[in-house]
Amino acid sequence: MPMVTRKLRDPDVNPCLSESDASTRCMDENNYDKERCSAYFLKYRSCRKFWASGGE
Repeated sequence: MPMVTRKLRDPDVNPCLSESDASTRCMDENNYDKERCSAYFLKYRSCRKFWASGGE
């Protein structure tokens, strides 16, 4: 596995890994229908926003 991929899979580097995986899994399971996965995208965006603001 390339170093960049390994870094992105590290929960210490990417605290939103589970949200990212869940949205990807939803897309795979729903034939890439973004409408059906919007809740997962919202959770991922909220996580990213939370950690970008310093996690407070």
